[in-house]
Amino acid sequence: MTAAEIEQGDSSQHASIKAGLLFFVAFALYFFTHSPALDDIDAVQFAMGVRSFDLWHHQPHPPGYPLFIFFGWLGTKLFHATTESSLYFASAFGGGLFIAAWFSIIRVQFSERLAWWVASCLLITPVVWMTATKAVTDTLAAGFMSAELLAAICFLKQGKRGLIVWAALMGAAAAGTRPQLFPVVAVILGIPLKQASVNTKTWSFAYALLVAGCLLWLLPMWYIQSQLSPNEPFWRVYPELAYGQWRWRLNLPSVYIGAGDWSPHYLGLRFVRHILGWFWKGFGFIQSPRVLAAGIGLTTCAIIAYIWRGRDPENRQFWKFHGPWLIILIAIVFISLPGDQRYYLMVFPPLLVIMLRGFLRLPKPWNLSAICVPALLLYILVPLAIENHRDEAPAVRFVRYLEKLYPPSKRGNVLLILPVVCRSAQWYAPQFKILDHVPIAEDEEALRNAAAVYTDEMSLKRKDFYLIELAVFRRSMLIYPQNRRVRLYLVERRRSS
Repeated sequence: MTAAEIEQGDSSQHASIKAGLLFFVAFALYFFTHSPALDDIDAVQFAMGVRSFDLWHHQPHPPGYPLFIFFGWLGTKLFHATTESSLYFASAFGGGLFIAAWFSIIRVQFSERLAWWVASCLLITPVVWMTATKAVTDTLAAGFMSAELLAAICFLKQGKRGLIVWAALMGAAAAGTRPQLFPVVAVILGIPLKQASVNTKTWSFAYALLVAGCLLWLLPMWYIQSQLSPNEPFWRVYPELAYGQWRWRLNLPSVYIGAGDWSPHYLGLRFVRHILGWFWKGFGFIQSPRVLAAGIGLTTCAIIAYIWRGRDPENRQFWKFHGPWLIILIAIVFISLPGDQRYYLMVFPPLLVIMLRGFLRLPKPWNLSAICVPALLLYILVPLAIENHRDEAPAVRFVRYLEKLYPPSKRGNVLLILPVVCRSAQWYAPQFKILDHVPIAEDEEALRNAAAVYTDEMSLKRKDFYLIELAVFRRSMLIYPQNRRVRLYLVERRRSS
């Protein structure tokens, strides 16, 4: 072994130690500052899925997210942790893996100096923090996908067969956490194979391994769901579940682009919510007018500096590798999902490369302007992180309010009509009688016999009763956009004259 090889090996070992330390720091920060309660319908569905994995009753909703559910279940069985703690652990683990993997990616493709800048800013990016501290799948999927990227990049540089095995398995794990990401992980796996001009045998081996890894989570999930619906032919079970989840999107313009009218106004609004949302929601620039102005100015200067100083062969190679999968990911989210920025987590590391690399390559002392990026992110994040860790979600506070009004022995006589926060009530206060829909004829008896009726639906209007607003529960949309404002109404019957 030559001296150069020994030195390179020592350098790689030191880099691995640094990435490991970064992983543990990020994991600890995210886990110990997690939300105090499950934030939204998805998180509650995941928790219900840990207790009873039933996609037919949306525990969780299809496509199932089997690896996330498995890790949550594993925590409850091996460590006797609560369901919520297990899911928070999985999410924080994914967050740590996400940060550490991108530190290693930037180090390999650029330099360790830039890697520290990008990883530090990614750690405190509001959308990353707010997602990693919640019981949702996105950071775990992003962590696995980033690990796949790292293995793919190292394979392209070193050509070791074991690295493509690792890339395929990490891709299968990412797809098992969020099955919608399978097209993205498949593209990631193909990029180093194409750029390295490998033979057909290696292509076949890599994709066979990816498919085999996916079957390890798909077939058990398929079998479990078939047992819950024995009258359904086995081959139809998962396609029926997946299509049923997709079908509801077809008439929702806010979710599926095909349901919109494709007018300039609709497409422009979707562009603002999704693409410009990377900045005003993902980076949190909308926190206040002053922060928005600072964010716009900083982003503009960063882009100018990047175009002026950041373009070189390393930069071209970076975008040649990451461009294809980024396009696929952005297209999937833009076409078929709402504009929640947690779906775009993988976009933020390349964005930070743009924002930081141009500044860092400016002549001294102008390169010190790079410090403005983490300074602004930290200024935005700190109050959000405190509120996120301290205050329960509006849906949970809604339920807590009612719990204070009625002891457990009296909740069975109280009817809750909750089209918005139904899942939170079912998880935290199942003793109440709960409807997840506006009452229909079959619910008249329950309405008549209830000692009290409450709702979260302000449009609930009938001739025989009216609504009295009792409370409003709010929080910043930057913490989590879903159900950021929930109203509690008492339903009173009108007296006949």
